[in-house]
Amino acid sequence: MNAFDVLQSRGFVYQTTDDAALRELLEQPVVCYCGFDPTAESLTAGHLVPIMQLAWLQRCGHTPIVLCGGGTALIGDPTGKSESRPILDRAAIDLNLAGQRAQLERFLDFSDGRALLLNNADWLGDLNLVEFLREIGSRFSVNQMLTAEIYRTRLEQSQNLSFLEFCYQLLQAYDFLHLYRTHGCRLQCAGSDQWANCLAGRDLIRRLEGAEVHVSVAPLLVTSSGAKMGKTEAGAVWLDPARTSPYEFYQYWVNAPDDEQDRNFRLFTFVPLEEVAELIEGNGRAAARRLAFEVTR
Repeated sequence: MNAFDVLQSRGFVYQTTDDAALRELLEQPVVCYCGFDPTAESLTAGHLVPIMQLAWLQRCGHTPIVLCGGGTALIGDPTGKSESRPILDRAAIDLNLAGQRAQLERFLDFSDGRALLLNNADWLGDLNLVEFLREIGSRFSVNQMLTAEIYRTRLEQSQNLSFLEFCYQLLQAYDFLHLYRTHGCRLQCAGSDQWANCLAGRDLIRRLEGAEVHVSVAPLLVTSSGAKMGKTEAGAVWLDPARTSPYEFYQYWVNAPDDEQDRNFRLFTFVPLEEVAELIEGNGRAAARRLAFEVTR
Protein backbone atom coordinates (compact mmCIF):
# COMPACT_ATOMS: atom_id res chain seq x y z
CA MET A 1 0.00 0.00 0.00
CA ASN A 2 0.98 3.61 -0.46
CA ALA A 3 2.42 4.89 2.82
CA PHE A 4 -0.15 7.68 2.92
CA ASP A 5 -2.97 5.13 2.87
CA VAL A 6 -1.28 3.17 5.63
CA LEU A 7 -0.84 6.23 7.85
CA GLN A 8 -4.37 7.40 7.18
CA SER A 9 -5.92 4.00 7.92
CA ARG A 10 -4.09 3.81 11.23
CA GLY A 11 -5.04 7.31 12.36
CA PHE A 12 -1.78 9.20 11.94
CA VAL A 13 -3.05 11.78 9.45
CA TYR A 14 -4.66 14.74 11.17
CA GLN A 15 -3.69 17.44 8.67
CA THR A 16 -1.36 17.68 5.66
CA THR A 17 -0.30 20.41 3.28
CA ASP A 18 -2.01 18.52 0.41
CA ASP A 19 -3.37 14.97 0.76
CA ALA A 20 -3.37 14.15 -2.94
CA ALA A 21 0.07 15.61 -3.62
CA LEU A 22 1.56 13.88 -0.59
CA ARG A 23 0.08 10.55 -1.62
CA GLU A 24 1.61 11.01 -5.08
CA LEU A 25 4.98 11.92 -3.55
CA LEU A 26 4.95 8.72 -1.47
CA GLU A 27 4.61 6.56 -4.59
CA GLN A 28 8.41 6.78 -4.73
CA PRO A 29 11.01 6.43 -1.93
CA VAL A 30 11.13 9.66 0.08
CA VAL A 31 13.37 11.02 2.83
CA CYS A 32 11.24 12.23 5.75
CA TYR A 33 12.01 13.55 9.21
CA CYS A 34 10.67 14.19 12.67
CA GLY A 35 12.42 16.08 15.44
CA PHE A 36 12.69 15.35 19.16
CA ASP A 37 14.18 17.88 21.56
CA PRO A 38 16.26 16.14 24.26
CA THR A 39 14.60 17.76 27.27
CA ALA A 40 14.82 14.52 29.30
CA GLU A 41 16.90 11.33 29.28
CA SER A 42 13.84 9.36 28.19
CA LEU A 43 11.00 9.74 25.74
CA THR A 44 7.43 9.14 26.93
CA ALA A 45 4.43 7.17 25.73
CA GLY A 46 3.21 10.38 24.12
CA HIS A 47 6.24 10.33 21.80
CA LEU A 48 5.19 6.94 20.45
CA VAL A 49 2.83 8.56 17.91
CA PRO A 50 5.56 10.28 15.83
CA ILE A 51 7.96 7.38 16.42
CA MET A 52 5.46 4.85 15.09
CA GLN A 53 4.69 7.18 12.18
CA LEU A 54 8.35 7.05 11.17
CA ALA A 55 8.43 3.28 11.71
CA TRP A 56 5.51 2.78 9.30
CA LEU A 57 7.11 5.05 6.72
CA GLN A 58 10.29 2.98 6.92
CA ARG A 59 8.32 -0.26 6.55
CA CYS A 60 6.78 1.21 3.39
CA GLY A 61 10.22 1.79 1.86
CA HIS A 62 10.98 5.37 2.86
CA THR A 63 14.03 6.72 4.71
CA PRO A 64 13.30 8.40 8.04
CA ILE A 65 15.56 10.94 9.67
CA VAL A 66 15.30 11.24 13.44
CA LEU A 67 16.45 14.74 14.25
CA CYS A 68 17.68 15.13 17.81
CA GLY A 69 17.39 18.78 18.75
CA GLY A 70 20.70 19.27 20.49
CA GLY A 71 20.75 22.82 19.14
CA THR A 72 17.11 23.85 19.55
CA ALA A 73 17.04 22.39 23.06
CA LEU A 74 19.42 25.16 24.06
CA ILE A 75 16.54 27.58 23.35
CA GLY A 76 13.44 25.61 24.33
CA ASP A 77 10.25 25.07 22.32
CA PRO A 78 7.52 27.46 23.56
CA THR A 79 4.74 25.30 22.03
CA GLY A 80 2.04 24.52 24.56
CA LYS A 81 3.93 26.17 27.42
CA SER A 82 2.58 28.98 29.58
CA GLU A 83 6.10 29.92 30.65
CA SER A 84 9.64 29.50 29.42
CA ARG A 85 11.24 26.07 29.63
CA PRO A 86 14.32 25.76 31.84
CA ILE A 87 17.42 26.33 29.71
CA LEU A 88 19.57 23.19 29.64
CA ASP A 89 23.35 23.17 29.47
CA ARG A 90 25.24 21.13 26.86
CA ALA A 91 26.22 18.40 29.32
CA ALA A 92 22.58 17.74 30.23
CA ILE A 93 21.55 17.76 26.57
CA ASP A 94 24.28 15.25 25.62
CA LEU A 95 23.17 12.95 28.44
CA ASN A 96 19.55 13.18 27.32
CA LEU A 97 20.50 12.52 23.70
CA ALA A 98 22.28 9.30 24.61
CA GLY A 99 19.25 7.99 26.48
CA GLN A 100 16.81 8.84 23.68
CA ARG A 101 19.00 7.31 20.95
CA ALA A 102 18.91 3.91 22.65
CA GLN A 103 15.10 4.03 22.77
CA LEU A 104 14.67 5.09 19.14
CA GLU A 105 16.76 2.14 17.98
CA ARG A 106 14.02 -0.22 19.23
CA PHE A 107 11.63 1.10 16.58
CA LEU A 108 13.79 2.03 13.59
CA ASP A 109 16.50 0.20 11.65
CA PHE A 110 19.53 2.51 11.42
CA SER A 111 21.76 -0.03 9.66
CA ASP A 112 23.15 0.66 6.17
CA GLY A 113 21.53 4.08 5.95
CA ARG A 114 17.97 2.75 6.25
CA ALA A 115 17.35 5.53 8.78
CA LEU A 116 19.51 8.44 9.93
CA LEU A 117 20.01 9.87 13.39
CA LEU A 118 21.16 13.48 13.22
CA ASN A 119 21.74 16.28 15.71
CA ASN A 120 20.85 19.83 14.67
CA ALA A 121 23.58 21.16 16.95
CA ASP A 122 25.98 20.07 14.19
CA TRP A 123 24.77 22.88 11.92
CA LEU A 124 22.95 25.33 14.18
CA GLY A 125 26.05 25.72 16.32
CA ASP A 126 28.03 26.96 13.32
CA LEU A 127 25.57 29.61 12.16
CA ASN A 128 26.77 33.16 11.77
CA LEU A 129 24.16 35.42 13.36
CA VAL A 130 24.33 38.23 10.79
CA GLU A 131 24.26 35.83 7.83
CA PHE A 132 21.39 33.87 9.39
CA LEU A 133 19.32 37.02 9.92
CA ARG A 134 19.99 38.17 6.36
CA GLU A 135 19.21 34.85 4.67
CA ILE A 136 16.55 33.40 6.98
CA GLY A 137 15.21 36.16 9.22
CA SER A 138 14.43 38.40 6.26
CA ARG A 139 12.01 35.73 4.95
CA PHE A 140 9.75 35.86 8.00
CA SER A 141 6.98 38.32 8.86
CA VAL A 142 6.72 39.13 12.55
CA ASN A 143 3.05 40.02 12.03
CA GLN A 144 2.38 36.57 10.62
CA MET A 145 4.39 34.80 13.29
CA LEU A 146 2.39 36.51 16.03
CA THR A 147 -0.82 34.97 14.66
CA ALA A 148 0.53 31.46 15.35
CA GLU A 149 -1.13 29.86 18.36
CA ILE A 150 2.20 29.06 20.02
CA TYR A 151 2.96 32.79 20.35
CA ARG A 152 -0.53 34.29 20.36
CA THR A 153 -1.68 32.28 23.38
CA ARG A 154 1.28 33.36 25.47
CA LEU A 155 0.76 37.01 24.60
CA GLU A 156 -3.00 36.89 25.17
CA GLN A 157 -2.38 35.46 28.63
CA SER A 158 0.11 38.25 29.36
CA GLN A 159 2.84 35.65 29.76
CA ASN A 160 6.45 36.54 29.11
CA LEU A 161 7.73 35.49 25.68
CA SER A 162 11.46 35.86 25.32
CA PHE A 163 13.18 36.74 22.06
CA LEU A 164 15.05 33.46 22.47
CA GLU A 165 11.79 31.50 22.28
CA PHE A 166 10.51 33.69 19.46
CA CYS A 167 13.47 32.53 17.36
CA TYR A 168 12.57 28.85 17.83
CA GLN A 169 10.32 28.78 14.74
CA LEU A 170 13.10 30.21 12.57
CA LEU A 171 15.54 27.55 13.72
CA GLN A 172 13.07 24.71 13.19
CA ALA A 173 12.33 26.06 9.72
CA TYR A 174 16.06 26.19 9.03
CA ASP A 175 16.35 22.52 10.07
CA PHE A 176 13.90 21.54 7.31
CA LEU A 177 15.80 23.68 4.81
CA HIS A 178 19.13 22.13 5.84
CA LEU A 179 17.77 18.58 5.58
CA TYR A 180 16.29 19.36 2.17
CA ARG A 181 19.62 20.73 0.94
CA THR A 182 21.81 17.97 2.38
CA HIS A 183 19.58 14.87 2.25
CA GLY A 184 16.79 15.74 -0.17
CA CYS A 185 14.22 15.57 2.64
CA ARG A 186 10.72 16.23 1.27
CA LEU A 187 8.43 15.48 4.21
CA GLN A 188 8.29 16.61 7.83
CA CYS A 189 6.16 14.68 10.34
CA ALA A 190 5.13 16.03 13.74
CA GLY A 191 2.28 16.43 16.19
CA SER A 192 -0.51 18.82 15.30
CA ASP A 193 0.77 21.38 17.82
CA GLN A 194 3.81 21.84 15.55
CA TRP A 195 1.77 22.73 12.47
CA ALA A 196 2.84 26.39 12.36
CA ASN A 197 6.50 25.56 12.87
CA CYS A 198 6.39 22.93 10.13
CA LEU A 199 4.67 25.27 7.67
CA ALA A 200 7.39 27.85 8.35
CA GLY A 201 9.98 25.35 7.10
CA ARG A 202 7.90 24.44 4.06
CA ASP A 203 7.44 28.10 3.12
CA LEU A 204 11.14 28.82 3.63
CA ILE A 205 12.14 26.01 1.25
CA ARG A 206 9.68 27.25 -1.37
CA ARG A 207 11.03 30.80 -1.15
CA LEU A 208 14.74 29.94 -1.20
CA GLU A 209 14.80 26.75 -3.30
CA GLY A 210 11.61 26.98 -5.34
CA ALA A 211 10.79 23.40 -4.28
CA GLU A 212 7.58 21.82 -3.05
CA VAL A 213 7.87 19.86 0.19
CA HIS A 214 5.18 18.55 2.48
CA VAL A 215 4.05 18.37 6.09
CA SER A 216 1.92 15.72 7.78
CA VAL A 217 0.90 16.13 11.42
CA ALA A 218 -0.65 13.53 13.68
CA PRO A 219 -3.39 14.26 16.21
CA LEU A 220 -2.45 15.18 19.76
CA LEU A 221 -3.96 12.46 21.90
CA VAL A 222 -5.83 12.75 25.15
CA THR A 223 -7.49 10.03 27.15
CA SER A 224 -11.26 9.81 27.59
CA SER A 225 -10.80 11.61 30.92
CA GLY A 226 -9.13 14.53 29.14
CA ALA A 227 -5.61 13.80 30.39
CA LYS A 228 -2.68 14.16 28.02
CA MET A 229 -1.67 10.84 26.46
CA GLY A 230 1.14 9.21 28.38
CA LYS A 231 0.29 10.88 31.69
CA THR A 232 -1.01 9.31 34.89
CA GLU A 233 -1.73 10.64 38.35
CA ALA A 234 1.82 9.62 39.22
CA GLY A 235 3.27 11.55 36.27
CA ALA A 236 4.63 10.68 32.82
CA VAL A 237 4.67 7.15 31.39
CA TRP A 238 8.32 6.83 30.35
CA LEU A 239 9.90 4.51 27.79
CA ASP A 240 12.78 3.98 30.22
CA PRO A 241 12.21 0.89 32.43
CA ALA A 242 14.21 2.59 35.20
CA ARG A 243 11.59 5.37 35.33
CA THR A 244 8.45 3.39 34.49
CA SER A 245 8.80 -0.31 35.20
CA PRO A 246 7.63 -2.81 32.55
CA TYR A 247 4.86 -3.81 34.95
CA GLU A 248 3.66 -0.20 35.37
CA PHE A 249 3.93 0.35 31.63
CA TYR A 250 1.86 -2.76 30.91
CA GLN A 251 -0.75 -1.70 33.47
CA TYR A 252 -1.10 1.70 31.83
CA TRP A 253 -2.16 0.07 28.56
CA VAL A 254 -4.17 -2.84 29.95
CA ASN A 255 -6.27 -0.41 32.02
CA ALA A 256 -7.00 1.96 29.13
CA PRO A 257 -10.76 2.42 28.58
CA ASP A 258 -12.39 0.05 26.09
CA ASP A 259 -13.41 2.94 23.84
CA GLU A 260 -9.71 3.79 23.32
CA GLN A 261 -8.64 0.26 22.34
CA ASP A 262 -9.21 0.56 18.60
CA ARG A 263 -7.27 3.85 18.43
CA ASN A 264 -4.45 2.49 20.57
CA PHE A 265 -4.10 -0.69 18.51
CA ARG A 266 -3.91 1.34 15.30
CA LEU A 267 -1.39 3.88 16.55
CA PHE A 268 0.82 1.94 18.93
CA THR A 269 1.08 -1.58 17.48
CA PHE A 270 1.85 -3.26 14.17
CA VAL A 271 -1.10 -5.64 14.51
CA PRO A 272 -2.91 -5.86 11.12
CA LEU A 273 -6.19 -3.96 11.03
CA GLU A 274 -8.21 -7.08 10.20
CA GLU A 275 -6.91 -8.69 13.37
CA VAL A 276 -7.57 -5.51 15.34
CA ALA A 277 -11.21 -5.58 14.25
CA GLU A 278 -11.56 -9.20 15.43
CA LEU A 279 -9.95 -8.40 18.78
CA ILE A 280 -12.19 -5.38 19.37
CA GLU A 281 -15.32 -7.37 18.51
CA GLY A 282 -14.30 -10.20 20.83
CA ASN A 283 -13.54 -10.29 24.54
CA GLY A 284 -12.71 -6.79 25.82
CA ARG A 285 -10.24 -7.93 28.47
CA ALA A 286 -8.46 -10.24 26.04
CA ALA A 287 -8.09 -7.33 23.64
CA ALA A 288 -6.75 -5.14 26.45
CA ARG A 289 -4.14 -7.76 27.38
CA ARG A 290 -3.06 -8.16 23.77
CA LEU A 291 -2.75 -4.39 23.35
CA ALA A 292 -0.69 -4.05 26.53
CA PHE A 293 1.54 -6.97 25.56
CA GLU A 294 2.24 -5.65 22.06
CA VAL A 295 3.14 -2.12 23.19
CA THR A 296 5.21 -3.30 26.17
CA ARG A 297 7.04 -5.83 24.04
